[in-house]
Amino acid sequence: MPGTEAPHYQDWHAEALWLAMTPLLPDISIEVLARTESTNTTLLERVRSDPHSGTPLPYGRRSHDMQPCLLVAEQQTHGRGRLGRAWLSGIEGSSLTFSLGLPMAVKDWSGLSLAVGAAIADALEPDLAPGQSPQLMLKWPNDIWLDGRKLGGILIETVPAGAQRMVIIGVGLNIKPVSADFEASPSQYQTGFATLSELHPGLSAPAALALIAPAMARALLDFQAQGFAAGQAAYARRDLTLGRQVSAGPLHGISRGISASGELMLETADQGLQAVTGGEVSLRFFDDDTGGAN
Repeated sequence: MPGTEAPHYQDWHAEALWLAMTPLLPDISIEVLARTESTNTTLLERVRSDPHSGTPLPYGRRSHDMQPCLLVAEQQTHGRGRLGRAWLSGIEGSSLTFSLGLPMAVKDWSGLSLAVGAAIADALEPDLAPGQSPQLMLKWPNDIWLDGRKLGGILIETVPAGAQRMVIIGVGLNIKPVSADFEASPSQYQTGFATLSELHPGLSAPAALALIAPAMARALLDFQAQGFAAGQAAYARRDLTLGRQVSAGPLHGISRGISASGELMLETADQGLQAVTGGEVSLRFFDDDTGGAN
């Protein structure tokens, strides 16, 4: 229509990304969508679809597809976080939203979101000097924070895939400030709003993805071979909860770090040291550093 401005799409350098990912995850495909409700939901629906229905799926993919796939969305309209929270993405490169799906044979999934978070943070803020405090921190069990505010989050879902399970790892990161007319989910502002441009001015969403995706793939391969032990030390360096007053469900106390299986170790006044698993538990801070509960 005359007077209608065409949308601006970013160059995701898909071929270069595919070349970087293929040695790690053979047969991976890289797909970029202009708009979707949720990248996690899209990949889950492919796995759950009837392999004998003959119904074609969008984007040329097969029903019941079990091959690794990196699915990126320029805009996500019904993104999901933990505990049913919404995570919406803006346009014009203000956010990075993608999901990585692949089959994995893992006995114990505990700590997977922690290992992924540590891999993302280390990819975006590498080569810390000895004793240097990182700016990117990890809030158990699935949030990435920058200078005391939430930068992004991770949502992991799994579905049966024969003798293995298909794991879908969704990632959402704020890249730059959103436009004034963008209506974000209220949950995206409850813990502050940080953007990657504060740490890396000028870094685009495609450039951030090029750093993150291979690091995630390596972390997943390490997790499949060694479990959370492979990423425990990397997580501990960025543990935002350590030594702080927190509540996790009905428990309240001081965080004493993360166990070898990814549990939050909480020292309570009346029940001693308690191990808290992720699940559907919401963690909140109660100390002077945050100005109250969050």
